Amino acid sequence: MVGDLLYDLLAKVDGDVTLGTDTFTSIRMVAGGSGANASAWLAASGIETHFVGRVGDDIFGRSLEEEMGRAGVRAHLARDPSVATGKVFVLVDGTGERTMITDRGASENLSPGDLPDTLLGGGHLHLSGYTFSGGSRRETAREALSLARGSGMSVSVDPSSVPLLEDLGSERFLGWTRGADLCFPNLEEGSLLAGTEDPERIAKRLLDHYSAVVLKLGAEGALYAGADGESSRARAAPARAVDTTGAGDAFCAGFLGAWLTGAPAGEALRRGVELAARAVERVGGRPEA
Repeated sequence: MVGDLLYDLLAKVDGDVTLGTDTFTSIRMVAGGSGANASAWLAASGIETHFVGRVGDDIFGRSLEEEMGRAGVRAHLARDPSVATGKVFVLVDGTGERTMITDRGASENLSPGDLPDTLLGGGHLHLSGYTFSGGSRRETAREALSLARGSGMSVSVDPSSVPLLEDLGSERFLGWTRGADLCFPNLEEGSLLAGTEDPERIAKRLLDHYSAVVLKLGAEGALYAGADGESSRARAAPARAVDTTGAGDAFCAGFLGAWLTGAPAGEALRRGVELAARAVERVGGRPEA
């Protein structure tokens, strides 16, 4: 996987937050970053997982690398001598919904030279949409896609963010990622990319660009549609939502963990919604180390 490795500062507030004054609650520091979260969940599913990213040459970067190791992920991290490791402030409300304020830090400088030659020669590449945000990160994402396609790797992409897609423009994102084996939008992202709010139509339209579409529907579960006509749907697994941070990343990892071992789409969907349910029942975007 290629993406962000960041520290999340999580503040969970059960009541209202009043602006312009104090709100008292506990704040936790946990490892985060969409691509890194998905990597940790995938490794927890028993799949050999490598992660490529960039951190600062600081204590936070070293701590995050150790955390990835404990999660069973083989991290390939460039260390930036001039920019600190990225951080995200995450405000979680009483329903588990989160608002994020992000400083990408060193991950903003992820460059094509950070891609290890030995990794892009087999297996599967999963890209977080955040890597397409701009600058050298975007160059890195497009280079990784090119190298993966050239070496016969399977590829999946997670659009990751509505504001990102609005900034890029749907056509550019679809053009850059066209031909990927799997696309993992949520309903809002899929609606923006496909120009419709109907889940079935979203999947059908996106099949013009991808071999298969896996649409994440939150409390409504998820659906799969393949260019070969195969389709499947899964209900959400029962869960008591504490924090939705990383739920989509966990879903991608659950689906990929099954799909990469040859499981049918229905089984992969079931595994995805199960991991997403596990994710929302705990604080932070990672499985227990």
